[in-house]
Amino acid sequence: MGSKILFLIGGMVFATEVVWQLYKRLYNPRNGRIPLTIAKKPEQNISEVMFFSRESSFCRAHVNNNEACLKSTCPVQYLRRMEGYINRAEKRLDVCMYVLTCQLLSKAIVNAHKRGVIVNIILDRRMACTDSSQTALFHGNGIAVRMQELDVLMHHKFVIVDNEIVITGSVNWTMSAFFGNFENILVTNQPSIVLPFVEEFDKLWKLLEYPIESESEGNRRRLPFNPTKGIMWNM
Repeated sequence: MGSKILFLIGGMVFATEVVWQLYKRLYNPRNGRIPLTIAKKPEQNISEVMFFSRESSFCRAHVNNNEACLKSTCPVQYLRRMEGYINRAEKRLDVCMYVLTCQLLSKAIVNAHKRGVIVNIILDRRMACTDSSQTALFHGNGIAVRMQELDVLMHHKFVIVDNEIVITGSVNWTMSAFFGNFENILVTNQPSIVLPFVEEFDKLWKLLEYPIESESEGNRRRLPFNPTKGIMWNM
């Protein structure tokens, strides 16, 4: 009888240890993420492709009234759909963008931050220093931004919503790209596609963790580091 009790106790201890080790392996204490490899199959399949072209410039005339025209490829309609995906964010919004000057989408990112979503942004430093960049908007709202003056471009263009949806493609998030270039955007929630983007963002976020030493005095004044808000402008 005693041996059976000891066997049961031993089994329970072993099972508890297995569960604990599995939890530590899967859970990332830095950001609370659980890899998408264990995510459930999405209840609703999202596979959307958007194409922009030279003809998109004809729709720029009605972008200010926020009304899409009757064309199925109207870029105003596409922008509203992209805004809608950003507005879905409930926990996290990770933005990795070479050029980001579109005010509509930038405001959607800021609004996500204001409603309690954790927003992390990675930008190319050269592009973030331009006058049309929305860097100041993010800075003023206390959003964490990392960038670094590397010897190569940070040329990615993707956004991850709650680790479940990725928005990616050739287009920089600028009005000139949306309304005149031949570009594409893919939106999907398929875990096999989303997971590599999550891993790439995490890798870059860690890579840009420490500030560089070789930076101009002008850039220091323009892009200050504010440790109280966790904003890393020279990263």
